[in-house]
Amino acid sequence: MMGKWIAFLKSLVVFDFEEGTLDATLRRTLNLLVWSVCFGIIFFNITTGFPLAGFARELGLGDLLYSVMLAMPVLGGTVQIVASFVLEKKRKRKEIFLLSGLVNRSPWLLVAVLPFLVQSRGLLFSLLVAFLTMGAVGGAFVNVSFLSWVGDLVPLGIRGRFFGHRSMVATGAALLSGLLVGKVLDAVRGISGFTFVFVLASLAGLTELFFFARAYDPPMSASSLGTNPRLVLKGVLGCRPFWKFLFFLISWNFAVNVASPFFNLYMLKYLHMNFFEIAFYVQVISNIATLFSVRIWGRFTDRFGNKPVAALTTLSVTFLPIIWCFTTPGNWIVVVPIIQILAGIFWPGIDLITNNLLLKLSPAENRSLCIGVLNFFLGVFGVALAYLLGGALLERVVPLLNTLSKSFFGWQMNPYYYVFILSSILRFLTFKILLPRVEEEGAGSMRAVARAILGKLRP
Repeated sequence: MMGKWIAFLKSLVVFDFEEGTLDATLRRTLNLLVWSVCFGIIFFNITTGFPLAGFARELGLGDLLYSVMLAMPVLGGTVQIVASFVLEKKRKRKEIFLLSGLVNRSPWLLVAVLPFLVQSRGLLFSLLVAFLTMGAVGGAFVNVSFLSWVGDLVPLGIRGRFFGHRSMVATGAALLSGLLVGKVLDAVRGISGFTFVFVLASLAGLTELFFFARAYDPPMSASSLGTNPRLVLKGVLGCRPFWKFLFFLISWNFAVNVASPFFNLYMLKYLHMNFFEIAFYVQVISNIATLFSVRIWGRFTDRFGNKPVAALTTLSVTFLPIIWCFTTPGNWIVVVPIIQILAGIFWPGIDLITNNLLLKLSPAENRSLCIGVLNFFLGVFGVALAYLLGGALLERVVPLLNTLSKSFFGWQMNPYYYVFILSSILRFLTFKILLPRVEEEGAGSMRAVARAILGKLRP
């Protein structure tokens, strides 16, 4: 019986290659990358999702301190430009990835036990930020080496289908682990529950490294820009298609992240959802929707290009934050699943085209440098600045607005509604103004993608 279950699990995870298309070493490595994401997604979801929001609430952090706790590690991750120079100089992607992966995953073991060792709230907050920043520095090297590695590894003709399959597997792992984590946090109250799940996250992240240790790393293409920072920045930003994509990506991430840290807090504080309910009605429902959609997006990007898929998916999620403003403790059980079904369908397409366009628009010989530059600007302006602005608005501006009026045309304004509405407005402006400027040769139209989707839906 156990053998049948293992065979069934293997059939779900292993990527379906066309016969004779790739050599055995490459096929084995690509499947190792699929297996690795089963554990990597557990680490990612715990350390960035609702457990972290619940941890901040348990420690008594306000919205601004919570956003600072999230933003400072992101700023630490801006060393990706340095990471790209190190990578180009040493030219040992696999070794750098594994070593930086240890630095990225291990600090969460310290985060797990820190509240039991430090009584001072101020010192505890400072140490948490320090450990999370250290992990983010390791993550900077992980991101640069990973994207450079897979950019040379995954053939262009199957890139969309492969990453679609990898995302589908990650979604299944996230679904099961999310339920487990939610159940644990509800059953084990207080800091002890968070200690358990953060230890689990660290161990899962370290297990991911085991699969990468067995993977093949092809030779890196030589950089044509050398190691002079001024020439690098000039050369990277002189690539017009790349910097147009960079501006779009920064703007889109800023629009998303000005509100993204606060959805979990909103569910905990105002909708009075417990952790298992958040895991089930948010993660599980969206992940089930993703399981049905992610491979379709992969095939559509291979068929129509990335830009039309980006147009359809970004437009579709633009107004989701506003729907949150219509949720209440009495109706969330209906409205939240609707939001998550839509998110589960369309967000995987956005994640997929982001990686595909980054790999496609960055030249192979300078890819790690392009990734370093992109992630530096993205981390500072698209993530950290957005987190801090959202937290500052909630603690400094929104209370002033509420003293003037707590309703808008009879609509009772929850403090979080302001950042949700702002996020939707900024998303729409990015879709309308900056996405059309992104260049991609041979890309089809959004209407062609929409027609293909409707064709699949027809009986």
